[in-house]
Amino acid sequence: MSVNSNKKEYEGVMTYETSSSNEIEKQQTSNQYTRTINEIVTDGDLVTLGNHTYRRGDLLRAFNADVVPTSNQRQFANPIPLGLASFSFSCLVLSLVNANVRGVTENKFLISTFMFFGGAIELFAGLLCFVTGDTYAMTVFSSFGGFWICFGCINTDQFHSISAYGDDTKMLQNVTGFFLAGWVVFTFLMLMCTLKSTWGLFLLLFTLDLTFLFLCIGNFIGNNNVRMAGGYFGILSSCCGWYSLYCAVANDQNTYFPLRATVMPNFPTV
Repeated sequence: MSVNSNKKEYEGVMTYETSSSNEIEKQQTSNQYTRTINEIVTDGDLVTLGNHTYRRGDLLRAFNADVVPTSNQRQFANPIPLGLASFSFSCLVLSLVNANVRGVTENKFLISTFMFFGGAIELFAGLLCFVTGDTYAMTVFSSFGGFWICFGCINTDQFHSISAYGDDTKMLQNVTGFFLAGWVVFTFLMLMCTLKSTWGLFLLLFTLDLTFLFLCIGNFIGNNNVRMAGGYFGILSSCCGWYSLYCAVANDQNTYFPLRATVMPNFPTV
């Protein structure tokens, strides 16, 4: 009897100890899930929650991923092909005139092209690049949109930009050279920012810089042959623009002949 009694008492102790340990584990688990953050501290881009510090952008992405499904996020169209189309078309037709192709030397017919398709549309494409966060494309397209608008205004009689110089053609050539020299510098700076992009974009700006350079020199020295050389380089630049445009819009879903843009060495990959 004493043996059985001791056994029952031992079992009772074990049962009590087991139930006590379960309660302790439940209490620890409850405390673990009911822990509260006592302090939230922000320091610039850093957010401290309790004893842990996070980047503000990481927290926003984490919360957005939980609240807004990725498939419902708004997608913006790529405005770069629009800017390339505007530039390539305007550059082609002007360069054909500068090269005196088929004896054409007057560009009055193209003023509307310069003002609207080359100017307004390209400026609009640059502003759309601002929305998509592409600083480089915004700068290039908006600036050249301004160039086409300026060029259209210069050749519009109502602005008297050319007639104001009267018979002083030398001064007109010099001031035109100044105008083109500024674009030589700007295009060169933008060219330096394409050394890790695609060959199409690099060659577009390289030949465009040569276009401005030859047109600038041709105006300073009054040599039409040099200006014609600038026109031919402009034709090459527009062809590079057409190529880049097609690479940007052609894919397996819309054509049997897609082209992939050829990237330069050290092209950044994500």
